[in-house]
Amino acid sequence: MPKLEKEIQKRFFDNLINQNEDLKNSAIEVYQKLVFQRYYEVIKNSFPLFMKEIENEELEKSIKAFMKDTPNTPFMWKVPKYYKNFVKNSKLFDDKKYLYDLLYFDWIEIEIYMKEYKSKKLGSFSFNESFKLSKSARVKRFKYDIINKNYKQKRENFLVIYYDFQTNEVIYREINQLIYLLLKDSKKNKTFKGILKELCKVNDIVYKEAENLLFKPLEELFEKKVFI
Repeated sequence: MPKLEKEIQKRFFDNLINQNEDLKNSAIEVYQKLVFQRYYEVIKNSFPLFMKEIENEELEKSIKAFMKDTPNTPFMWKVPKYYKNFVKNSKLFDDKKYLYDLLYFDWIEIEIYMKEYKSKKLGSFSFNESFKLSKSARVKRFKYDIINKNYKQKRENFLVIYYDFQTNEVIYREINQLIYLLLKDSKKNKTFKGILKELCKVNDIVYKEAENLLFKPLEELFEKKVFI
């Protein structure tokens, strides 16, 4: 391809993505609007909670900024993930930081739901076994009370978010900090007993009391294949 043709092509695509030239009443303006609208619809439909908390003008401005840093992915359904990361890394909503938690809360349902999972037969739960967090689950520390819809209220809370194979739904469940740390630190080369003992020692907790307290909720999460 001749150098001049390459430069013209590059400028054309730059105009579509950056949308920074005054091209009113031109064919390129139509393409600009079409490209923007595609991004707008995907992002809007992916973040229902976030959309209720942001003005349309703010949203459009953030999308135009995001488009200048176009994600390298062939999958349009992954674009919202890159948008979520972009606005947080760029600190676009630092005056409303609860929006970052909302973006994650909305996005993770899509991410978990869109993955494919292999069925695996499980045994019974025991602290003497080693486990790892399933690909169908995430653990997350939130700074705002998103789970109770008190979006602007600061409250440190911990959630396990997982795919329920029986209902085919993504479930959000609040857990205590100890379960969060246990699942977060879970590895195939360390037993749950070993991890829990370390956590109890650091936090001055009686191990046997912690084990008795956590057995039932962990057994339930194990049956839901949150960890395997």
